[in-house]
Amino acid sequence: MLMMITLGGCALMSENEPSASPAPSGNPSPSKSTLSTEDAALEAYEGMWSIVVENSHTTEPDVTDLDRFAKGEALELAKHGLGAESGENVIARGEPEFSPEVTSVDEKNDSAEIKDCLDSTNWLREDADTGELIEEEPTSPIRRTVEATADYDGLTWRISQLRIFEQGSC
Repeated sequence: MLMMITLGGCALMSENEPSASPAPSGNPSPSKSTLSTEDAALEAYEGMWSIVVENSHTTEPDVTDLDRFAKGEALELAKHGLGAESGENVIARGEPEFSPEVTSVDEKNDSAEIKDCLDSTNWLREDADTGELIEEEPTSPIRRTVEATADYDGLTWRISQLRIFEQGSC
């Protein structure tokens, strides 16, 4: 589908396989003391996606809580993607499926690398006025590799970098 984060561009695109669901957007971002590094990094990743997915269903996205889970490049990418889609009167139907895992941890620098295979087969773009799909329904899975970096800033874990690759990359 769309990764409302305008999947057609640079090294940023996304799709993945079914698995973990995003954390509810009402949860505070994870602190270092309450979770393992891996769990805290994944909670930040899932929290970020939860807000993106929730806001992909409206032409008036509210990204005020996004900075609890994302910062820097990742935050800007998420905001830009949601804004670009809503500006075109496009919303999402359905939800993507995630299967993130932490691939490395740098305890010295309080960071973790996450790899995901986002499956947006059931997260489709539609015209907000008519409800008609923008593209045809997919006949095969739509999966993209997503790589993210989670950083701990002394208070919370947040996603600082997000790279979404082309369809079929996982």
